[in-house]
Amino acid sequence: MVQATENLTALTVRLVTTGPHPRLRGWDRFGADVLGAQPVVGYADLLSRHVGHRLDLAVPSSLTAGLVPGAVVRLRARLAGGEALAEKRPPPGTFVVEPPP
Repeated sequence: MVQATENLTALTVRLVTTGPHPRLRGWDRFGADVLGAQPVVGYADLLSRHVGHRLDLAVPSSLTAGLVPGAVVRLRARLAGGEALAEKRPPPGTFVVEPPP
């Protein structure tokens, strides 16, 4: 059996689309343009390669209320089962939203 790599990347994304996740109850799926990425100390960085590209990202619905396309979101996410997942319970200051201009 292959063991999953512990990974986490700090992302800055611009929200393009949002809606309920088709498989994960209590999660939404963002279509987001990845504006920037930084490694998180102590974890493998598996998402930086998406900078400059669109990424589907699962985000807990509890964090997405009121978000609209164009918003810039700073969050931390990991790759699991081939899907990018935002932290379910992000530490203070690690999930930040800037409304669209």
